[in-house]
Amino acid sequence: MRGDRRGLKITQGVDRREAMRWPVSIAVAVKESRFCFQDVRLVEISRLGCRLETGFLLELGMETVLRLPGFKPLPARVVWSNRAAAGLQFLAPLHPGVVTHIISLPTPEQQASYRPLSE
Repeated sequence: MRGDRRGLKITQGVDRREAMRWPVSIAVAVKESRFCFQDVRLVEISRLGCRLETGFLLELGMETVLRLPGFKPLPARVVWSNRAAAGLQFLAPLHPGVVTHIISLPTPEQQASYRPLSE
């Protein structure tokens, strides 16, 4: 770390997250309002939260639900949001096995390259 003219330490670039984050690319749905789910892309996940590519704002602090294919809905809270993306904190940390399973799911590109076993 370097200091500024006042002797304060600058921590730029220091990651203070409590859990390791993993890049993913999964189509999911997030509850945007009382009755409305929107399709979004999950691009990063950890045991404690995730980052979504949204294309719309989610209300800061709102409780929502994230739906991943093959999983029960995951309750979460919006901790940041802009028009391109949002960060969610899960209301209960995910089991490490759940995170391991999610990060091992095939990306859309990998799925597109699948070929039948016999033709």
